[in-house]
Amino acid sequence: MPAQPNILLVLSDDHGQWSLGCYGNSVVRTPNMDFIGSSGVRFDNAFTPCPVCSPARASLFTGRIPSQHGVHDFL
Repeated sequence: MPAQPNILLVLSDDHGQWSLGCYGNSVVRTPNMDFIGSSGVRFDNAFTPCPVCSPARASLFTGRIPSQHGVHDFL
């Protein structure tokens, strides 16, 4: 039986790819995130169903869009 995958999901507010060294930012130092990005999977083309953090997270955790799960604003 194959080993279970080791998954690390990192969520943060207003933290776009522009703010990580592994995506080319030479000003901000992010060595730990750079290491995780270089040794795992990076998503170079990802989108959110909503630009507000709470509805976007609720969508991630439920698999539904905001009009279906009912979270429409900050919690």
